[in-house]
Amino acid sequence: MVVNRMILNETSYFGKGAIQEVANEVKKRGFKKALVVTDKDLLKFEVATKVTAILDEAALSYEIFDGIVPNP
Repeated sequence: MVVNRMILNETSYFGKGAIQEVANEVKKRGFKKALVVTDKDLLKFEVATKVTAILDEAALSYEIFDGIVPNP
């Protein structure tokens, strides 16, 4: 597995397996809770739950805001 990293104003991860870095970034920055911003369809089709599952596994708290309007 190869994960690439690019640092601009913040750190961005991309490539296969990059989603696994979510919990590490949250912990590294000392955050106690995450805000997951999504739309209702990404929750319904369990796309956003890929992120929440990683946060759950790492025992990190989060809130979900699903009021985003999808891009047509």
